[in-house]
Amino acid sequence: MENKTRLWTKDYVFLLLGSVLLYIGFMVFMPTLPARIIELGGTQMEASLAVGLFSIVALLMRAIAGSWNDKFGPKVLIIVGFLILILTTVNFYWSTAVAALLILRLFHGAGWGIGTTSIATGVSKLVPPSRTGEGIGFYGLTTALGMSLAPIIAILIMNYFSFDVLVTFSLVLMVFILILMTQVKIPKSEKIVHQKMKLFEKTALLPAGLCLLMAIPLGGIQTFMMVYGTELGISTTWIYFIGQAIMVLVSRLFAGRLYDTKGHRFVIIPGALSMIIGILILSFATGAISLFIASLFFGLGYGMSQPALQALAVDRAAPHNKGTANGTFLSGMDIGMAVGSFGLSIVATYYNYAIMYRTAIIALVVFFAVYWFTLGRKVKNS
Repeated sequence: MENKTRLWTKDYVFLLLGSVLLYIGFMVFMPTLPARIIELGGTQMEASLAVGLFSIVALLMRAIAGSWNDKFGPKVLIIVGFLILILTTVNFYWSTAVAALLILRLFHGAGWGIGTTSIATGVSKLVPPSRTGEGIGFYGLTTALGMSLAPIIAILIMNYFSFDVLVTFSLVLMVFILILMTQVKIPKSEKIVHQKMKLFEKTALLPAGLCLLMAIPLGGIQTFMMVYGTELGISTTWIYFIGQAIMVLVSRLFAGRLYDTKGHRFVIIPGALSMIIGILILSFATGAISLFIASLFFGLGYGMSQPALQALAVDRAAPHNKGTANGTFLSGMDIGMAVGSFGLSIVATYYNYAIMYRTAIIALVVFFAVYWFTLGRKVKNS
């Protein structure tokens, strides 16, 4: 019985480590690749495509990879995903044409979609059912932490070194993760006779839709924080991501167990309110201190809500559909990040970045309303 409820196994720890390093190694290109394209003579539209193209391809690959995970097992797909990422990253060294970079970004998105979906599925298969909230919560921590640390690392490397050094940093991480993943053992689901390929998991659509809404302001933060800091005359925008990373870590001290003992309502509702407060403060920021305070509220809310929603998506799916459920959920995040990058940039073009972040609050208000009227009034987990 002890083994059935044990969470911190070697395989689980390796998957968590692989996840956080993957998010760091991939997300360092979010704020830097657009600048690289402009440097090579590309247009603002082409720079925006660098952010959005990977989301579109990742979305398509998640739909396929989720079903393949359920059929072939996550480990095979993890290795395939990282091989694609490694081969793509190597080619960044020699690609000095804008068109070549955009094509590489398509393959980058494919590897990203396969790799992240497969690691998430592997985690969900290793977590004991009685500790789903805690186990998936720590996985959610790796994604949120990776996205918080990546911009800090990217800014430091680009300030003191070069784009080629950034590529080398990402490549070393990808190779290390691939080696690490070969040592992981993940149980396969029982095969279902005549199981058809599913592009999405119906039971995960609601959590995925909520994740989409939550990811819209996150996309605006990841993409435009450096520019927003310039608009405000703040040179230390990295302090925002430090605060966000700290509160994501703090949220894991209690949110996972709260999910398992009290239910998702007691995690997601305060998390949503905290994110709304954080974005509101961010939109009225005047200096580094207010920027840091905003990061504490948003980081806490995101650190509570995102893992809880993913745990909910996995909980609601049948054991042989967990891969598809993870793919569906993460697709919601990809779409939300893309909408946040493209949609909010239109607002910033016509107004300014402060107004843009205030507009992003609408997505979080809708998130809160949809959650409350569909799941929030139920005290127990679905």
